[in-house]
Amino acid sequence: MLTSALVPLLGDALPILSALAAEVQADRTRLPVVFPGLPRKLGREATHTGRNNLGGALVDLGAFRRCDLGAAWLLASVAATDAELLDLYAHGDIEERAMLLRANHFLPVGPRTVQLFGEVQRTNIVLHLEAAACDGDLFVRTLGQPGFDATTANKLLLKVAFLDLPLARLYGAASHANVELSRMLQDLATEREAAGRAVWRDTWRLIGMAPCPGSRARLVGGLEHGDDGVRLAAAEGLAALRAPELLAFARERVGREPRAPIAAILNRLLGQAP
Repeated sequence: MLTSALVPLLGDALPILSALAAEVQADRTRLPVVFPGLPRKLGREATHTGRNNLGGALVDLGAFRRCDLGAAWLLASVAATDAELLDLYAHGDIEERAMLLRANHFLPVGPRTVQLFGEVQRTNIVLHLEAAACDGDLFVRTLGQPGFDATTANKLLLKVAFLDLPLARLYGAASHANVELSRMLQDLATEREAAGRAVWRDTWRLIGMAPCPGSRARLVGGLEHGDDGVRLAAAEGLAALRAPELLAFARERVGREPRAPIAAILNRLLGQAP
C-alpha cells in the first residue's frame, strides 16, 4: 500500500501527519486548511534520492520534497475524493498546486489524474507541468484512461516540447512515439526555426522512433548541427530508425565528430549495417 511505502521516508514527520489526518477525518472541511500548511510544518527540502517504486509509482525521489511526500501520505490516509483534490487545486496558489501535482504521482490513477493533466496542458507555468508529468511514470500509467487517449497524450508531449522539458524526465514516455506526434513536433520545430528559436532536442529522438515525411532529412541535418545535444539526439534518432539508405551520412559524419559519445553511437550504428 502507498501509505506503508511512504512511512520509512517520512521519519519524524509521521506523528505530525497522523495528527493532521485525524483532524481531517473528524472534519473534512479542515483539509483545505491543513493542506497549505504542510511545507511550513514538514519542510521543503528533498530528503531522498534515486528512482524508487512506491505503491506502483516509479519516481525519482530527489525531485520530491518532504512536504510533497507528506501530502501524498495525508491525502491517501484520509481517502481524499477527486472532488476534494480538484478543489485543492482550484483554490491553491502556485506552490500549493505544485505540491498537489507532485503528490498526485502516488495516488490511484483515474478521472482526476486526467483532469489535472488537462489543467497543466493548458498552462505555461513550467513548475506545474514539471510537477505533474516529470520525474515519474505517471504519464504512461495514465495512457488509455478515458479522456487520455493518444491524441490527448500527444498534446501534452507537445506542451513538454514547447516548454523545453527533457523527455527523459517523463519515464517511459518515449514508448508513446507515433507518426502524428512526429508531425506535430516537426511543425513546431519549423515554427521555432523560422523565429530564430531553439528546437526541443528530443524532437530528433522521437521522430527517429516514429518517422513521418521529412523526418529522415531532419535527422541527417541534425548530425551537422552546432549544438552537441542536438547531434546526440539526431544520432540516437538515426540509431532508432536504422534506415540503410542513411548510413552513408552517418559514415561521412563519424570521422569529423569531436564528441566521443556521439561518435560511439554512430560507430555502433555503422557496425549494425548489413
